[in-house]
Amino acid sequence: MHLKVTSDWSTKPIYDVIATLKGTSPDQWVIRGNHHDAWVNGADDPLSGQSAMLEEARLLGELHKQGWTPKRSIIYCAWDGEEPGLLGSVEWVETHADELRKHAVTYVNSDGNERGYLNAGGTQDLQTVVSAVAHDVKDPEKNISVFERAHLHSIVEAKDTEERGKNRKRSDLELGALGDGSDFTAFQDFAGISALDLGFGGEDEGDQYHSIYDDFYWYTHFADTDFSYGRALAQTAGSTVLRIADADLLPFDYAPQTETIAKYESELEKLLKDKQDEITERNQELQEGTFTATADPHKKSVPPPTETVPPFMNFAPMKNALELLKKSADRYTTALGKFQASGSQSSLDTVNADLLGVSRLFLNEKGLPERPWFKNQIYAPGAYTGYGAKPIAAVREYMDQKKWKEADAQIPMVAQVIENIAGGINKAADDLEAAVSAKH
Repeated sequence: MHLKVTSDWSTKPIYDVIATLKGTSPDQWVIRGNHHDAWVNGADDPLSGQSAMLEEARLLGELHKQGWTPKRSIIYCAWDGEEPGLLGSVEWVETHADELRKHAVTYVNSDGNERGYLNAGGTQDLQTVVSAVAHDVKDPEKNISVFERAHLHSIVEAKDTEERGKNRKRSDLELGALGDGSDFTAFQDFAGISALDLGFGGEDEGDQYHSIYDDFYWYTHFADTDFSYGRALAQTAGSTVLRIADADLLPFDYAPQTETIAKYESELEKLLKDKQDEITERNQELQEGTFTATADPHKKSVPPPTETVPPFMNFAPMKNALELLKKSADRYTTALGKFQASGSQSSLDTVNADLLGVSRLFLNEKGLPERPWFKNQIYAPGAYTGYGAKPIAAVREYMDQKKWKEADAQIPMVAQVIENIAGGINKAADDLEAAVSAKH
């Protein structure tokens, strides 16, 4: 087979389209985005998500004409150049990085959208608000909430009995970590902005991904034939934007996020233990001659080499930092409950400013080892896993490369980041408690 490739390497302009609805408190921004460029026709990726986003924006415009103005400014973004490398969103975030760090509350992303279940990923400080919205949106084909359908689907898809039992007991959606592959990347990983990625899928027929067949005919015959899940996406993402934009107090909940970060740390410890056990066992089998004795003499084979058993790593700094994080999250939850019970009308500007800054504390300006652009020390894509996430990548990727000393050396830095996050949440709790005291 002979393949001739002809490429056009000329430079072309790309166009981001940005629309802003200014709020009564314009210093805080809720950002909503979807890309508009495609590899070929792009009916599914990205125009199914883009169409839903345009409908959200149209309805917010209608509400504004009737006299409604959001508390926070809402910025709708149609990104260009996503397919060649997230170009439009990355350039916009880099250009406005200082403003975004001062003003951005959250970024809500979508991309392709089809029939099926709600898929929600993102930073878990937004898990509670997304779950509340999902309870209020009806699945267009099942007449149950999109939350209930996604919840029951998670039980069916669980990998084992233990996971199935945990999923059954959940009362909220579990937000998976975001890796790479769509326009949330620059917001979460570079600018330290709490992010969501929302979409429906799982029941479309066939796979036309990034091909010439991703056209209107395919979409209306096989994906979302009556656009009912486009409506569901507009309802879900639009309601999420509205609840964040109009909330008196930013609806962040740090308890699910703390639980998730603790799980990431436990996974690192388990990975080390599994590797120690695996290599110890294989070395013993090599000593016993197991591979030579069991090899088929009629087939050429070479036994694996002996490996050094990974040394123990000191996870104590990270575990101690996680204890501080849990205490701060619990304290904020308690303060929030007291504030809500008090009926206080105190100004929440200081608390909201505190909350806006917490997600920035996930950043280390030096970035990840060998990947300095990726500054978030908890959430990141893997260097070689494409769209897949690699939480606590500074430690995890060295472990994957069996560079145990380098991995161990990253732990104090990650622990310091977690302590900084705990400090930020404690500051918000301090100011929320002060607002309760002012009531009395």
